[in-house]
Amino acid sequence: MKSILLRHRFTRLVAAFSGILALGGCGGHNHLSEYNFSSRSLALVYIAPPRPELLTGWYDVAGAGDPVTAIVAAGSGVAKEVAGRRARSRLDSATSMVDVAGLMSRRTLERTSRYLGTSQAINPRAADFVLEVNMHSSGIDIRGQNAAYLFMSATAVLLDARSGREIWSFDVDGHNRLTPFLFGDNRVPTGAITAGALSTVSVADFQRALEQLADFSSNEITDRLREALRDARDSKNGR
Repeated sequence: MKSILLRHRFTRLVAAFSGILALGGCGGHNHLSEYNFSSRSLALVYIAPPRPELLTGWYDVAGAGDPVTAIVAAGSGVAKEVAGRRARSRLDSATSMVDVAGLMSRRTLERTSRYLGTSQAINPRAADFVLEVNMHSSGIDIRGQNAAYLFMSATAVLLDARSGREIWSFDVDGHNRLTPFLFGDNRVPTGAITAGALSTVSVADFQRALEQLADFSSNEITDRLREALRDARDSKNGR
């Protein structure tokens, strides 16, 4: 009798755990198959953070094997931080010259409208549908030892403008390598190499990186929507 009760409890636990996993694995909303988007209008609302970030980070040198290595590594980390602070001012200058939000919004609205078959609307209040893009963070990450990366984190929500219903939503996180990896047996601390390279990055270089960031962020969001549309249409057609 005891073994039967134990098996019963175990079965209930497995079922409950499976339900939790199923809930945790769910993505955002997807009601794309319920709507006809052709000959309708779409607007985009972009909610942006204050500015793109430049992440440099601090080096943990506690695990260095000997005092000389620790001193060199510590100096490498400090050099990286100093170069990072100076580079931030150049990034701020580039940010004032590049309309990242505008570039990203135009590209995203253009591609999304093409996939949905909608026309582009400027005024969200007059549109049939609204794509809201909430950019939580974006910028350039040089904390890694081998390369710098573009990064972005956003939530994209497609809304029925009249009812406010969420038709589709997705949390998007992306990283894209900005600089090539360093190869070989170079024993110079990579922080020093990164700091040295960062010191040569001009305002114009940062401008190009920001333009690349706008394209990258737009692609991350629109590619997700395209995949969701493909799945919705395949499901509707019984494929």
